[in-house]
Amino acid sequence: MKKILIPTDFSLNSYQTVDYITTLFKNVNCEFYLLNTYLYEASGLTAIEMLQADDEWFDKPKEESLKKLGRLVTRYTLKCNNPKHSFHAISECRSVVEGIKENVEKIGIDVVVLTSKGSNSLGSTIEVILAQIRSCPVLIVPPHATASNGISLTVASDFQEKINTVEIQRFFKALTNTNTHMSILVLKKQNTLSDIEADYLELLLNYLKQLSNKPIGLEFLSPRDKLADYAISHRDEIMCVIDKKPDIFRKIGLVNSKIIAILKQLKSNSVLTIHQ
Repeated sequence: MKKILIPTDFSLNSYQTVDYITTLFKNVNCEFYLLNTYLYEASGLTAIEMLQADDEWFDKPKEESLKKLGRLVTRYTLKCNNPKHSFHAISECRSVVEGIKENVEKIGIDVVVLTSKGSNSLGSTIEVILAQIRSCPVLIVPPHATASNGISLTVASDFQEKINTVEIQRFFKALTNTNTHMSILVLKKQNTLSDIEADYLELLLNYLKQLSNKPIGLEFLSPRDKLADYAISHRDEIMCVIDKKPDIFRKIGLVNSKIIAILKQLKSNSVLTIHQ
């Protein structure tokens, strides 16, 4: 049973994300956890006014969250009518980042699914989530994404480091009952890989061959800025990119992850981020 966490703000885009992910995993036994978080709007209130606020002021955000989550669970339970799927509501008073982090560990989530804006800006919240959620894959879904009968998963890397295959395997095995094709996109010119980079590529290629009984595609792409053009011409593919282990400078906020620049080029695709 796969456990999938989907934060929602009840926007149209977030509904489309649920449509997409339930279709993607239609042949898989899944528990979908729909998470909504909220914070109290206390701007302009003094400490005394906060203490004097009545129960209704505190209860209203919680009740509103639970009501909308209840409608969402009912909607998708009836709409999907899939015996392999069950839906659960989580309503919490905290930031969405804290809510995701807590529930990933508490529930044992296999995949976190985020809704992107589909623009050049990922948004600060998604960037923080990518920086802090590193114990499971994170799938970022753009507006109007569609899941076809055949799924293509493309791993993109420059192979300067050995690829951690644990999260790739977790995601691929979640799609074992689905028609899935896997390929590799090398972010370098062909015949320019160093010996160690070529070894890392061969290791991944051989590993993917063990996972799939279908031929593994292999393409080379350089310069890297052509990645945006590749993404536009391969909209139906799920691009898999590797978020390298953060160094001390990234941990203290002095530098951003290089994955952010890559993700901005892949705004038209669903993107699976895995971690070194």
